[in-house]
Amino acid sequence: MNAQAKTINLLLYDGNLSGVISIEDSSWNSGELYSAPRASVQDLLQTDACNKYGVYLLLSNSMVYVGQSSDLAKRLTQHTIGKDWWESAVILTTKDNNLTRSDIDYLEYVLIERAFAIDKLDCDNKKKGNPPKVDKFRRVILDQYLAEALFLMQLIGITVFSDGKAKKPDKGLKPAPVTPVINTMDVTTKLSLGKRVKAEAVKYVKDHGVDIGKEVSYAVRQANKPDFWINPKIELLSKEWYIVLNDNQANQLIVLHVPANAIGLKSGNHPGLVARADRPEVIDMTIACDTLIDRRGGVDFKPYVVQKLPY
Repeated sequence: MNAQAKTINLLLYDGNLSGVISIEDSSWNSGELYSAPRASVQDLLQTDACNKYGVYLLLSNSMVYVGQSSDLAKRLTQHTIGKDWWESAVILTTKDNNLTRSDIDYLEYVLIERAFAIDKLDCDNKKKGNPPKVDKFRRVILDQYLAEALFLMQLIGITVFSDGKAKKPDKGLKPAPVTPVINTMDVTTKLSLGKRVKAEAVKYVKDHGVDIGKEVSYAVRQANKPDFWINPKIELLSKEWYIVLNDNQANQLIVLHVPANAIGLKSGNHPGLVARADRPEVIDMTIACDTLIDRRGGVDFKPYVVQKLPY
């Protein structure tokens, strides 16, 4: 048997890859990785991982924000309000909570540096984290921890730290060579998983002959509710606006085209969309999967359906 053989334990909290995932690796000592789509972040907050020291990532199809905290639940809760672009979250911690403040400073620093190098960093990460203050012995241990974490992230399709060509030499770790499991799946499998696949969904729509414009919002059916939850910018109401809803239980994409100024904000008893109280520049939309009616403002989106594409 290969001396590098390892076992990986994967816990799917919802029984599928579209909910909270917990991963442990026999080569990772006490390391733990948790992943969840934004729609399941409240479930993620209920896990033990959020009560520990650790590093967290906020991810979209093209950006990443790297942070660290001794109170991960508090920080992630703040980001559900303060940042509207991210689509999924990852937590890196340990089963025995043995990471120190200096450890997470170092882990955050290296991951931010990697993200800067391949130009995939959300603009909120304007600094490269706290300067690391770990000695050479602890650094070796933490580098090993990160190497395994990067391997496991690639395994579930998170390649943000290895995709693209670096703009400058990377002083961090070199990722372990691995073929991403999810990224090698066909597009219909990606769509059915619903994880970070806006680009794939839009391409699928175009490849099937549906004309779609530049301004596109995307939402996946929530894991535990028959709804699509989405927070588009209010400015889209005045533009030719397309919405792609991915019902990954019915295995279909619902393509909507909303003409410019066809829908406004709710006023009095008249139907309309509702702005988020904490972020007035974005809309708080919860569209029912069966009726396509926005539960918040009462807007019926059925008249705007262009096509339903099975996959």
